[in-house]
Amino acid sequence: MVFILAPIREEDTLSWTRVRAQAYRGPTNDLVHTGPISEESIMKVAEDRRREIGRPNTWQWKIVDTELSPSDGDPEDNGGKTIAVAVWSAHNIPPLESENMNGARVGNSDSVDQPTSDPTERAEPKEDNAPPFIPPEVKIEVLQGLFNPIRAAKEEIMGTKPYMMLNALATLWEHHKRGAGSMLIQWGVDKADELGVEAYLDGTTIGKSLYEKHGFEVAKEVVFDRTEFGGEGQESHWCMVRKPKEQSDT
Repeated sequence: MVFILAPIREEDTLSWTRVRAQAYRGPTNDLVHTGPISEESIMKVAEDRRREIGRPNTWQWKIVDTELSPSDGDPEDNGGKTIAVAVWSAHNIPPLESENMNGARVGNSDSVDQPTSDPTERAEPKEDNAPPFIPPEVKIEVLQGLFNPIRAAKEEIMGTKPYMMLNALATLWEHHKRGAGSMLIQWGVDKADELGVEAYLDGTTIGKSLYEKHGFEVAKEVVFDRTEFGGEGQESHWCMVRKPKEQSDT
Protein backbone atom coordinates (compact mmCIF):
# COMPACT_ATOMS: atom_id res chain seq x y z
CA MET A 1 0.00 0.00 0.00
CA VAL A 2 1.13 3.55 -0.68
CA PHE A 3 -0.16 6.52 1.28
CA ILE A 4 0.38 10.13 0.29
CA LEU A 5 0.31 13.00 2.77
CA ALA A 6 -1.01 16.03 0.91
CA PRO A 7 -2.49 19.42 1.82
CA ILE A 8 -6.26 19.82 1.80
CA ARG A 9 -7.43 22.27 -0.87
CA GLU A 10 -10.78 23.95 -1.36
CA GLU A 11 -11.71 21.10 -3.69
CA ASP A 12 -11.23 18.66 -0.79
CA THR A 13 -13.62 20.16 1.72
CA LEU A 14 -16.52 17.83 0.90
CA SER A 15 -14.29 14.78 1.28
CA TRP A 16 -12.80 16.29 4.44
CA THR A 17 -16.28 16.76 5.90
CA ARG A 18 -17.43 13.25 4.96
CA VAL A 19 -14.39 11.63 6.58
CA ARG A 20 -14.96 13.51 9.81
CA ALA A 21 -18.70 12.79 9.82
CA GLN A 22 -18.02 9.07 9.41
CA ALA A 23 -15.13 8.97 11.88
CA TYR A 24 -17.00 10.43 14.83
CA ARG A 25 -19.10 7.68 16.39
CA GLY A 26 -19.89 6.14 19.74
CA PRO A 27 -22.13 6.99 22.71
CA THR A 28 -20.80 10.53 23.16
CA ASN A 29 -21.26 11.35 19.49
CA ASP A 30 -24.78 9.91 19.64
CA LEU A 31 -25.54 12.10 22.63
CA VAL A 32 -24.22 15.24 20.92
CA HIS A 33 -26.47 14.69 17.88
CA THR A 34 -30.21 14.25 17.50
CA GLY A 35 -29.58 11.78 14.69
CA PRO A 36 -27.39 11.18 11.62
CA ILE A 37 -26.00 14.29 9.93
CA SER A 38 -28.08 15.02 6.83
CA GLU A 39 -26.60 15.41 3.38
CA GLU A 40 -27.74 19.02 3.39
CA SER A 41 -25.80 19.70 6.58
CA ILE A 42 -22.71 17.95 5.20
CA MET A 43 -22.80 20.11 2.08
CA LYS A 44 -23.19 23.30 4.14
CA VAL A 45 -20.33 22.37 6.46
CA ALA A 46 -18.14 21.58 3.44
CA GLU A 47 -18.88 24.95 1.88
CA ASP A 48 -18.21 26.65 5.21
CA ARG A 49 -14.82 24.97 5.53
CA ARG A 50 -13.63 26.30 2.19
CA ARG A 51 -12.97 29.58 3.96
CA GLU A 52 -10.54 27.89 6.35
CA ILE A 53 -8.06 26.98 3.63
CA GLY A 54 -5.02 29.24 3.63
CA ARG A 55 -5.59 30.62 7.13
CA PRO A 56 -2.29 31.77 8.70
CA ASN A 57 -0.64 29.29 11.06
CA THR A 58 -3.18 26.58 10.23
CA TRP A 59 -2.52 23.44 8.21
CA GLN A 60 -5.09 20.96 6.92
CA TRP A 61 -3.76 17.60 5.72
CA LYS A 62 -5.16 14.46 4.15
CA ILE A 63 -3.91 10.92 3.65
CA VAL A 64 -4.69 9.44 0.25
CA ASP A 65 -4.55 5.69 -0.37
CA THR A 66 -3.33 5.56 -3.96
CA GLU A 67 -4.42 1.94 -4.38
CA LEU A 68 -8.11 2.77 -3.87
CA SER A 69 -10.53 4.56 -6.17
CA PRO A 70 -11.62 8.08 -5.14
CA SER A 71 -14.78 8.17 -3.05
CA ASP A 72 -17.77 10.47 -3.33
CA GLY A 73 -16.51 13.95 -2.59
CA ASP A 74 -12.87 13.36 -3.52
CA PRO A 75 -11.54 15.66 -6.27
CA GLU A 76 -11.08 14.07 -9.67
CA ASP A 77 -7.31 14.57 -9.43
CA ASN A 78 -7.09 13.10 -5.92
CA GLY A 79 -4.98 10.17 -7.05
CA GLY A 80 -6.86 7.75 -4.80
CA LYS A 81 -9.19 7.71 -1.82
CA THR A 82 -8.90 10.13 1.10
CA ILE A 83 -8.98 7.96 4.22
CA ALA A 84 -7.84 10.35 6.96
CA VAL A 85 -7.62 14.07 7.68
CA ALA A 86 -6.05 16.30 10.31
CA VAL A 87 -5.80 19.96 11.25
CA TRP A 88 -2.75 21.44 12.97
CA SER A 89 -2.39 25.02 14.16
CA ALA A 90 0.30 27.20 15.72
CA HIS A 91 -0.60 29.31 18.76
CA ASN A 92 1.05 32.32 20.36
CA ILE A 93 3.43 32.42 17.41
CA PRO A 94 3.70 35.27 14.88
CA PRO A 95 2.29 34.36 11.44
CA LEU A 96 4.71 32.05 9.71
CA GLU A 97 5.76 32.59 6.13
CA SER A 98 3.72 30.71 3.55
CA GLU A 99 5.13 27.29 2.84
CA ASN A 100 5.21 25.35 -0.37
CA MET A 101 2.05 23.27 -0.09
CA ASN A 102 2.51 21.41 -3.37
CA GLY A 103 4.75 18.70 -2.00
CA ALA A 104 3.55 15.37 -0.63
CA ARG A 105 5.04 12.69 1.57
CA VAL A 106 4.79 8.97 0.99
CA GLY A 107 4.88 6.26 3.63
CA ASN A 108 2.98 4.17 6.16
CA SER A 109 3.17 2.93 9.75
CA ASP A 110 0.95 1.28 12.36
CA SER A 111 -1.53 3.42 14.28
CA VAL A 112 -4.88 3.69 16.01
CA ASP A 113 -6.74 6.80 14.96
CA GLN A 114 -9.32 8.82 16.81
CA PRO A 115 -10.85 12.27 16.35
CA THR A 116 -9.44 14.68 18.89
CA SER A 117 -11.74 17.68 18.98
CA ASP A 118 -15.06 19.32 18.35
CA PRO A 119 -16.20 18.60 14.77
CA THR A 120 -17.55 22.15 14.55
CA GLU A 121 -14.37 23.76 15.87
CA ARG A 122 -12.03 26.00 13.90
CA ALA A 123 -8.41 26.62 14.76
CA GLU A 124 -9.19 30.36 14.91
CA PRO A 125 -12.33 32.48 14.33
CA LYS A 126 -13.13 33.44 10.76
CA GLU A 127 -11.53 36.63 9.58
CA ASP A 128 -14.99 38.03 8.80
CA ASN A 129 -16.12 37.15 12.35
CA ALA A 130 -19.08 35.20 10.97
CA PRO A 131 -19.99 32.22 13.18
CA PRO A 132 -19.37 28.72 11.81
CA PHE A 133 -22.29 26.75 10.43
CA ILE A 134 -23.58 24.42 13.13
CA PRO A 135 -25.65 21.53 11.78
CA PRO A 136 -29.18 21.53 13.19
CA GLU A 137 -28.57 17.93 14.27
CA VAL A 138 -26.07 19.15 16.90
CA LYS A 139 -27.27 19.68 20.48
CA ILE A 140 -25.43 22.86 21.42
CA GLU A 141 -25.87 22.39 25.18
CA VAL A 142 -24.28 18.94 25.09
CA LEU A 143 -21.53 20.10 22.75
CA GLN A 144 -20.64 22.94 25.11
CA GLY A 145 -20.77 20.60 28.09
CA LEU A 146 -18.26 18.37 26.35
CA PHE A 147 -15.80 20.91 24.99
CA ASN A 148 -15.89 23.88 27.37
CA PRO A 149 -13.98 21.97 30.09
CA ILE A 150 -11.51 20.67 27.49
CA ARG A 151 -10.84 24.16 26.19
CA ALA A 152 -10.46 25.48 29.73
CA ALA A 153 -7.92 22.75 30.44
CA LYS A 154 -5.95 23.73 27.35
CA GLU A 155 -5.77 27.35 28.52
CA GLU A 156 -4.72 26.22 31.98
CA ILE A 157 -1.98 23.95 30.63
CA MET A 158 -0.61 25.98 27.72
CA GLY A 159 -1.45 29.56 28.67
CA THR A 160 0.55 32.04 26.61
CA LYS A 161 3.32 29.62 25.66
CA PRO A 162 3.99 29.12 21.94
CA TYR A 163 2.84 25.69 20.79
CA MET A 164 1.55 23.53 17.97
CA MET A 165 -1.90 21.98 18.42
CA LEU A 166 -3.54 18.99 16.82
CA ASN A 167 -7.05 20.41 16.42
CA ALA A 168 -8.56 17.37 14.76
CA LEU A 169 -7.61 13.88 13.62
CA ALA A 170 -10.08 11.58 11.91
CA THR A 171 -9.67 8.30 10.03
CA LEU A 172 -12.33 6.23 8.32
CA TRP A 173 -13.02 3.30 10.64
CA GLU A 174 -12.29 0.66 8.03
CA HIS A 175 -8.81 2.12 7.61
CA HIS A 176 -7.76 2.19 11.26
CA LYS A 177 -4.38 0.67 12.20
CA ARG A 178 -2.92 1.24 8.74
CA GLY A 179 -0.66 4.15 9.66
CA ALA A 180 -2.62 7.11 8.32
CA GLY A 181 -3.04 8.73 11.72
CA SER A 182 0.61 8.27 12.56
CA MET A 183 1.66 10.11 9.40
CA LEU A 184 -0.62 13.02 10.23
CA ILE A 185 0.67 13.24 13.79
CA GLN A 186 4.28 12.99 12.66
CA TRP A 187 3.93 16.05 10.43
CA GLY A 188 2.85 18.14 13.38
CA VAL A 189 5.49 16.96 15.83
CA ASP A 190 8.16 17.51 13.17
CA LYS A 191 6.85 21.06 12.75
CA ALA A 192 6.90 21.59 16.50
CA ASP A 193 10.51 20.38 16.65
CA GLU A 194 11.41 22.69 13.78
CA LEU A 195 9.92 25.63 15.69
CA GLY A 196 11.33 24.47 19.01
CA VAL A 197 7.92 24.53 20.70
CA GLU A 198 5.69 22.10 22.57
CA ALA A 199 2.85 20.23 20.86
CA TYR A 200 -0.59 19.85 22.42
CA LEU A 201 -3.66 17.71 21.81
CA ASP A 202 -6.67 16.27 23.56
CA GLY A 203 -7.97 12.83 22.73
CA THR A 204 -9.95 9.89 24.04
CA THR A 205 -8.49 6.69 25.41
CA ILE A 206 -8.60 4.86 22.08
CA GLY A 207 -5.84 7.06 20.66
CA LYS A 208 -3.84 7.60 23.85
CA SER A 209 -1.23 4.92 23.21
CA LEU A 210 -0.59 6.22 19.68
CA TYR A 211 -0.03 9.74 20.97
CA GLU A 212 2.34 8.38 23.62
CA LYS A 213 4.36 6.66 20.89
CA HIS A 214 4.88 10.09 19.36
CA GLY A 215 6.18 11.49 22.63
CA PHE A 216 3.03 12.99 24.15
CA GLU A 217 2.54 12.81 27.91
CA VAL A 218 -0.67 13.27 29.90
CA ALA A 219 -0.99 16.68 31.50
CA LYS A 220 -4.59 16.38 32.67
CA GLU A 221 -7.64 14.11 32.43
CA VAL A 222 -11.01 15.71 31.71
CA VAL A 223 -14.01 13.45 32.32
CA PHE A 224 -17.25 13.98 30.42
CA ASP A 225 -20.21 12.64 32.38
CA ARG A 226 -22.87 11.66 29.86
CA THR A 227 -25.46 11.13 32.60
CA GLU A 228 -25.66 14.92 33.10
CA PHE A 229 -27.21 15.14 29.63
CA GLY A 230 -29.43 12.07 29.69
CA GLY A 231 -26.85 9.55 28.51
CA GLU A 232 -25.03 6.71 30.22
CA GLY A 233 -21.48 6.38 31.48
CA GLN A 234 -18.45 8.63 31.27
CA GLU A 235 -15.66 9.32 28.79
CA SER A 236 -12.11 10.40 29.58
CA HIS A 237 -10.39 13.01 27.44
CA TRP A 238 -6.63 13.19 27.84
CA CYS A 239 -4.93 16.57 27.54
CA MET A 240 -1.43 15.73 26.37
CA VAL A 241 1.78 17.68 25.81
CA ARG A 242 4.93 16.79 23.89
CA LYS A 243 8.17 18.68 24.44
CA PRO A 244 10.34 19.41 21.40
CA LYS A 245 13.27 17.05 20.97
CA GLU A 246 15.78 19.80 21.68
CA GLN A 247 14.29 20.12 25.18
CA SER A 248 13.41 16.51 25.95
CA ASP A 249 16.87 15.25 24.96
CA THR A 250 18.72 17.61 27.30
